[in-house]
Amino acid sequence: MKTSISTLKKNRTSIKAKLNIRKDTPSDYFTVILQIVRQRRRSVIFTPYRLRAEEFDVHRGVAVSRLRTRERRAYIEKVNTYLHQQIGVLRNLITAMEQEGKPFSARDVVVRFRHRDDNRYVSSYFRVRIEELRREGKHGSAQSLEYTLRAFLKFVGHESLLLEELDVSLLLSFRNYLLCAGLRPNTIMFYMSKLRAVYNRSVLDGYVLCRENPFERLSFRLSKTPKLALSDDVLRRVATAQLPERQAVARDLFMFSFYCRGMSFVDMAYLRQTDINEGVIHYRRRKTGQLFMVRVLPQAQAIIDRYRDQSSPYVLPILLTGAQDEATLYATYCRRRSSYIHLLCQVSRNLGLDERLSFNTARHTWASRARRKNISVSVISEGLGHTTERTTRIYLEEMESSRIDAANLVVATL
Repeated sequence: MKTSISTLKKNRTSIKAKLNIRKDTPSDYFTVILQIVRQRRRSVIFTPYRLRAEEFDVHRGVAVSRLRTRERRAYIEKVNTYLHQQIGVLRNLITAMEQEGKPFSARDVVVRFRHRDDNRYVSSYFRVRIEELRREGKHGSAQSLEYTLRAFLKFVGHESLLLEELDVSLLLSFRNYLLCAGLRPNTIMFYMSKLRAVYNRSVLDGYVLCRENPFERLSFRLSKTPKLALSDDVLRRVATAQLPERQAVARDLFMFSFYCRGMSFVDMAYLRQTDINEGVIHYRRRKTGQLFMVRVLPQAQAIIDRYRDQSSPYVLPILLTGAQDEATLYATYCRRRSSYIHLLCQVSRNLGLDERLSFNTARHTWASRARRKNISVSVISEGLGHTTERTTRIYLEEMESSRIDAANLVVATL
């Protein structure tokens, strides 16, 4: 390496690669260290590399090859690459710490560096991201990463895998492991996409050095699943059925979603009384942050009136009235979601439906019924909050296919 990497100053902080030469060292090899000096205070980071004294240029702070063997030259190159990369990391850390505007010492830099070093492991970095998401109130996303990490650690069997050790071969083995475990293709894609998202974030954060992204050589495509839309007759049966009390509540929530353009369960759960003004619901979709304005139809108003609780800030009977802590609210949301999904399954069985009701079914049904009424795909897409019409067309694909099949029957009848 031609240029010196020994001393790199950032304002009042210097970073220098050195040999830790000690007289009591029992061998001729000495540990390479990174010395940080700030305000005349010194702290060091020990690297995993050892060199002879003659293999280190103290002026330039680089390893030099005195032997002609291929193995030793490769080792020297590896040392210099490591030093160059780690000094770059330290420079970025110092810049970030100075931008924070708080006083810090050379020791603080080393502590921050070591904490960062821990995050080079898949398990450590996953947990950092999980905690970040929780602090941001994104408990669903945090839970998704928890599921992914649990599955991945079960596969690798230990927590000492570095992010840099993720390669195509390992990822394919993980995918095959999930397949052999009996998971469905879309569930496998869920885990793989979450792993990819965390890996890509680690690259941006500097924990993975620039190299080929192993995920770029893998295919991430959802398998086609049975579409969920109900026919008009089935929808009327669901809406008018006489049901046991708890099933009736689940059915009403299902219909409320339908009447409100397929509002997702999480948005219904967090919907507050103050979100409704002059007959219009104003809310932000928790999944995307999009602002929605939905006029309250008479059918939806009837459901609101049926479950109105003046002591609760929420419109619908899902979240606990007294819970203020976000984590407690989310835990309640998860329990209630599971309970209402189970109740919808009971409704399906009670009515003898071929379809299995879910809150996604209400969303798909709204989209498909809108299309049958000749409402344009662009309007349906906006109503659902899709960023592209392509997603909306996936919702509508089953209906379009049935139309083609009906046309084919007419054409083929001789």
